[in-house]
Amino acid sequence: MVAPYFRDSLDPRAGRVEHGVLDLTTHGPLVRPIELNGQWRLTWLGGPGPAPGTSGWADAPGLWEGLNIAGTTLPQQGRARYSLQLRGLVPGRYVLHVPAIYAASRITLDGRQVSQRGVLGDSAAATRYVHRAHLITFDHRGGPLNLAIDLAVWLHWDNGLEQVPVLGLAEPMQDWIATKWSRTALYAASLTLVAALSLITFFYRPSDRASLFFGLASLAYLPSMLVLAFDDILMMQFPALRFQQVMGFQYLTAPLAGMFFLLYVHELYRRESSPLVVRAFVVFFLSIVAVQAVMFTLGNTLLASKIGRNVFLPTGVASQVYVMGVIALAALRRRDGAIVQLIGMALFVGSFVIMALVWTAISTLDELRSYEFTALGAVMLLYSQVVILAERWSLSVARSEQDNDDLRNLLEVNTAITSDLELDSLLRKIVAVSSKITRADRSSLFLKQDSDRALTSLVAEGVEGGPLKLDAGRGLAGYVYATGQTLNIPDAYEDERFNRSVDEATGYRTRSVLTVPITSRDGSRIGVMQALNREDGEAFSPDDAARVGAFGAQAAVAIDNARLFSESVAARSFDESILRSMSGGVIALDLDWKITKLNAAAAQILGASATLLAGLDARSVLPRFNPRLVDEIAAVADRGEPKLLLDIEFTAGGERPSSVNLSITPLEGETGRVGVLLVIEDISEGKRLQGAMRRFMTQEVVDQVLGRDDDSLFGTACQASVLFADIRGFTTMAEELTARETVETLNELFTELYEAVSGNGGVLDKYIGDAVMAVFGAPLSSERDPDNAFAAGLEMLRMLDAINRNRETRGAAPLRLGVGIATGEVVAGTIGSPKRMDYTVIGDSVNLAARLQDLTKAYGVEMLIDEATAKAVTTDQPMREIDLIAVRGRKRPETVFEVLARSTADPAGHAAYAEGRAALAAGRWDDALAAFARAVELNPDDRPAQLMLARARALSAVPPPGDWDGVWRDGLAAAA
Repeated sequence: MVAPYFRDSLDPRAGRVEHGVLDLTTHGPLVRPIELNGQWRLTWLGGPGPAPGTSGWADAPGLWEGLNIAGTTLPQQGRARYSLQLRGLVPGRYVLHVPAIYAASRITLDGRQVSQRGVLGDSAAATRYVHRAHLITFDHRGGPLNLAIDLAVWLHWDNGLEQVPVLGLAEPMQDWIATKWSRTALYAASLTLVAALSLITFFYRPSDRASLFFGLASLAYLPSMLVLAFDDILMMQFPALRFQQVMGFQYLTAPLAGMFFLLYVHELYRRESSPLVVRAFVVFFLSIVAVQAVMFTLGNTLLASKIGRNVFLPTGVASQVYVMGVIALAALRRRDGAIVQLIGMALFVGSFVIMALVWTAISTLDELRSYEFTALGAVMLLYSQVVILAERWSLSVARSEQDNDDLRNLLEVNTAITSDLELDSLLRKIVAVSSKITRADRSSLFLKQDSDRALTSLVAEGVEGGPLKLDAGRGLAGYVYATGQTLNIPDAYEDERFNRSVDEATGYRTRSVLTVPITSRDGSRIGVMQALNREDGEAFSPDDAARVGAFGAQAAVAIDNARLFSESVAARSFDESILRSMSGGVIALDLDWKITKLNAAAAQILGASATLLAGLDARSVLPRFNPRLVDEIAAVADRGEPKLLLDIEFTAGGERPSSVNLSITPLEGETGRVGVLLVIEDISEGKRLQGAMRRFMTQEVVDQVLGRDDDSLFGTACQASVLFADIRGFTTMAEELTARETVETLNELFTELYEAVSGNGGVLDKYIGDAVMAVFGAPLSSERDPDNAFAAGLEMLRMLDAINRNRETRGAAPLRLGVGIATGEVVAGTIGSPKRMDYTVIGDSVNLAARLQDLTKAYGVEMLIDEATAKAVTTDQPMREIDLIAVRGRKRPETVFEVLARSTADPAGHAAYAEGRAALAAGRWDDALAAFARAVELNPDDRPAQLMLARARALSAVPPPGDWDGVWRDGLAAAA
């Protein structure tokens, strides 16, 4: 729409200047401006090259550099005069416009100077540039008109007339000039407004870095636009600026504009753009800016302009070609806004290339100069970005509205879950809402029943005649249930996993299918949800998958709630049954001492029926026979501390006293203390539950288990980190110590090791002779279990240093420690016989941690960890891959890492060690031998490097048959 606005309305009938003459005799009045392009006379005035006064012909527009005049090639710098004669020019008032030239310039008409910009000197020092256009109004009375333009080129790579003068009668020229200025205003306003719009968008949404980079690109391009406009606006508004300063604004900001635009496209289409390529371009652009800044600081504008021409322009073209490729790829993938941006970029890059062709004088086609391609392409690009911003805003608003709808639906379902425990109606509502938010034709919910191998459809929209049953291992639903992966299939019949039997049975044609697993709160899969056939015929989107997953989670909550409700009813009945079956008496009192609950045994002890005692004030029942008991109950109610009265006399119903154990415990509710519980046990028949638990569990584990509602006491699988720490050489040391000294030494170290474990959230599982075993993540896990185990190991080594300093002052031998850590799945629970049980963990990771601790002796290091721990820790503690070992009972070898906790070794030695490990893995024995030899040379005390050197020597001397697999499975045997 705006393209014609950027085409100059010049008169093409004027013809071209030929041999320094433009004949307008047959043309008539210049009612439309004309360009004075063609073959001008060029007279050399001074500088290197031909003798002053030598003349020849030069094309305008064009450069004089390289032209041959009188057998001499013109250099880049010097002084010259362009002249022509206009014949047949109709008398009248004319306006001559000579564009801004990167030179000092002077205009003469018929030998009379009419305008001058700068100072024309015979050297760079004597020349002063003023980069401004000439606008000359004159009256012509008839006859030939001689026009001459003198140029002094010393400070810029441009020479000659890169843009040609325009001539016309005063009124048409005023219209032409007004149009040119309006284009400049449109261009500048567009840059400024789009920059402001983008930066404001970033201000209110800091995560939108694409808007930031586009705003910075627009701002950075603004100085170049002002310099290259119809007239140099920068020098016009700030006449005190020197030419070097103006060029600095242009040449230093243009590469930044290209860099920011590249980053803008990279932020928009990260999946299509290569970070490595973008990083290379950014470094190149910044290097150009840095070099040019130095040149301008030194005042060398000529070299700076050459860098801009010969380095920046090719780099800019290359970056735009790359940007075009990224946007084209995004358009092929139907990314939002990519097609609009591709059109805008195509126009901009095309204008950029044409501008580069014109600037470098590769093309001198007049048609290319009739358009202001740079401004046109930039305006097209700017407004395409406005469209993209509008589209992104619209999509954001639409997504926000969709999210609000989803939240309302989730709130509706959550409300239903909290108020309705009728499972069937609730699940139907969830499935109906799931179909609505994904615009699916129908949805289904399948659950795995404990007593059945099949998945049963609790809710299946559009299906009549009873629930569907699917094999848990077949079809898309069975696959998702078995693997836990979400499947989004655009065409179900093209997927071999799809079970067509349901379609054949129901007569329905399934096209797109979205299948999402349903996972309960404990992480176990209980079923799947399916959405079938989007109403618009498209495939389901990732957002649809997220929504269905959210509603699947709601379905899991509903199922759990319904099950918990039934279980709570059963539990209440079970509790009542327990109370009835208990031989000991149980009495619950509220804060007003009223009896709220008691069992048959309690009623029997008190000598009255439960119906009669319920609701009575206990202070009216107990004091008659047990006056001291009321004080004890009041003390527990006031302090909130339980109390156990052992072997006390308790009189009930007028009978003689009996010996009982009486437990008085405060009752806690959600709002605080709600009463007191009395448990009366006859000593002869009493149960000492707490004592029994303490016989096979540590108190710490008991507290954790009692604080949870699951079955962690009896065994559960969990992810945990296991740590073994062993005192090196303690058996030998103990031979020289007395029994008391041995115990004191162990207690001294174990006290600190316990603090290291407990201080980092671990549980000290057991003491094994002179070693300890600690667990991080069982029975309660956290996201930082590997980090906590890692920190505990480092803390142990630091504590060992402090212990050794104290032992040194006492003249005692220092202690050494070996630490091994492994992370993985373990089984935690109570293990042992009914008479003696312990809470511990077992599993492959426990064996691996013990093995790693043992290997610290062989490798001569302090701390070894497995690969899982190395990947999980988030600290920057240095470590290195030390070996690949085979562990008994494992088919897959384990990569072992040494933690360089207190290493003062040369890092180059560690690098050589890593190089040797890589050579061993590749079977390059000689390279490995050389690398490990270098590692030992750099770190002579590096025990692992010594072992690997021995291994490399053995392998280099007698290479193993077949592949390398059989070698690393032997572990340290190969090193020996």
